[in-house]
Amino acid sequence: MTHDQPAILVTGGSGFLGSQVLRALRTGDQPRRILVVSRGRQAVAGSMPQLAQYLTLDLAVQYTLPAGVHTIIHIAGEKRDESRMEAVNHHGTCRLVEAAQKSGVRRFVFVSSVGVYGARPHAGLVTESFPHKPQNRYEASKDAGENCVRALCTRFGMEFVVIQPSNVIGVVSGRTYPLLGLMRMVRQGRFAWFGNTDSWVNYVAVEDMAAAIVVAAERAPSGHTFIINTPERLSRVVGWISDELGVAAPQRRLPLFVGQVAAGLGDLSARLSGRSMPFNRERLLELTNTTRYDGLALKRAVGFDYPLGVEQMIRGLVKTYRGEGRL
Repeated sequence: MTHDQPAILVTGGSGFLGSQVLRALRTGDQPRRILVVSRGRQAVAGSMPQLAQYLTLDLAVQYTLPAGVHTIIHIAGEKRDESRMEAVNHHGTCRLVEAAQKSGVRRFVFVSSVGVYGARPHAGLVTESFPHKPQNRYEASKDAGENCVRALCTRFGMEFVVIQPSNVIGVVSGRTYPLLGLMRMVRQGRFAWFGNTDSWVNYVAVEDMAAAIVVAAERAPSGHTFIINTPERLSRVVGWISDELGVAAPQRRLPLFVGQVAAGLGDLSARLSGRSMPFNRERLLELTNTTRYDGLALKRAVGFDYPLGVEQMIRGLVKTYRGEGRL
């Protein structure tokens, strides 16, 4: 691998998903020259000695990209600070495409979100043809970023792919422990179903998400959009959790109105106390959701199979939490 080899540039390489994408890029038979771009933390540079270059830049300001980049995988974005979302997710993405064109980049991969569809909890099956109706600033800024990528890349004659992940799941020690609350409810026998609907969840393992991004960057047809998701019925997810914990699968089912009342009380208590409650309207929507995002378009296009899958991910989380004494 030499500095003359065309490079893959990854923005957000020090983040949760970005660091996993870097690991995925390092595997395989073909060596890759990787440039990592991040706004701040440079810890990733020390753990990735193979990297040809490590760059620090802010998408909200002007900059110039180095020559020799063939593909950009744009993961970086603003999820928390609403005041920066438009500047980073929309205008920052436009700025990156423009900088890519000036430096001779051939292919641009934009990691967006299924949030651009603004799908309600009972929207049924959502595919890439579903209308976009973003419901908040983050979703709107990502949607605007998508539109910018499509318009500018088409104008510049640059190949592009848009990737839309669902809920990307993975443990970040000391920070995030996804589904731990649900698993504790199952273990303690406090979990209950509401109503008669067989609800769905939309999760994708961070390892599967990273693998999909690499495949899309290297093999997906240009101009296409791909939802990345491994939807599953909540009943099966709870069953896997129960099985790993060695407890009986929950059978208690309560009328939907009971859940609605409890959720309303939870929201009211949170407003009065200033503290989050274990059960609220958002949690009820998760337990009764029937919307699912079709994550098979990349398989149909290039034969991509999710290497981990949702069952192995769920069972792995239970084992990890048990090993750490959290369950």
